[in-house]
Formats: sequence, structure tokens, C-alpha cells
Amino acid sequence: MTFPKRVTDNPARPKRGFTLLEVLVALIFFSLIGLVIQQVSASTVSQYQTVRMKMLGTWIAQNKMAELRLSGAFPTPKEYKEDVTYGDVDWELVSKVSTTDNPFINRVELSAFSLGESADDRRKRASLTGFLGRY
Repeated sequence: MTFPKRVTDNPARPKRGFTLLEVLVALIFFSLIGLVIQQVSASTVSQYQTVRMKMLGTWIAQNKMAELRLSGAFPTPKEYKEDVTYGDVDWELVSKVSTTDNPFINRVELSAFSLGESADDRRKRASLTGFLGRY
């Protein structure tokens, strides 16, 4: 008893599809591309966070300098510390006022530190130096 040949076994018609080896090579290739894209994305997010924190720290320091200038008061030479919440982040603003050779001008150094959840997670994000005069 002979069985009829199936249509897919026709030698005149080429077989369609990919071999297992070709599928594995394509899978490895696309996995490597995905890994590279993931690393680039993670790096971009990290850079964004760093730039954001630096920008917020700079704004805090500039705001404090503007407050000091607009107050009209001549600050006494010493170090001031102030806690600020800005951009959903806790900050510590350190102002160091020192004298200069001119008795009518004081130097002000402002440093903005972002505070993390622990006491050890205190990072300097921005610094600004300016001069205030007695008019």
C-alpha cells in the first residue's frame, strides 16, 4: 500500500521559513541592540537628574543672593545655615560672609547642598560668590 505524497514535500517548490540557527542569531542580535538602548537610556536619565539638581541648586543660591541684595542690610561676617525645600528636594544653603580689604564691601559665598534620606547623603550641587556693599 502506497500513500500519496503531501503537497509540502514537492521538490519543485522551495521550503519557506527560517532555520533554528537563523532565528537564534537574529534573537542574539536584537537582544544586543536592546541592551545597548537600555544602557544609553539609563545614562541619559542619570545625566538628566544630575543637571536638574545642579540647576535647582543654582536657582536657590541665586535667589538667596538676590534676597541679600534687596534687603539693603549689610550682613555681618559669619557663616549662616538655612534649610530649604525646593523642587520636592530638601536643601541646606550655607552662606559664608567674609570681609574684604574695603570696609564697605563684604564677600558672600553661597553653597547649596542637596540632602538625601540619610545624613551621609549630603552633596554640594552649586556654589555662587558675590559681593555686597554698604551704600
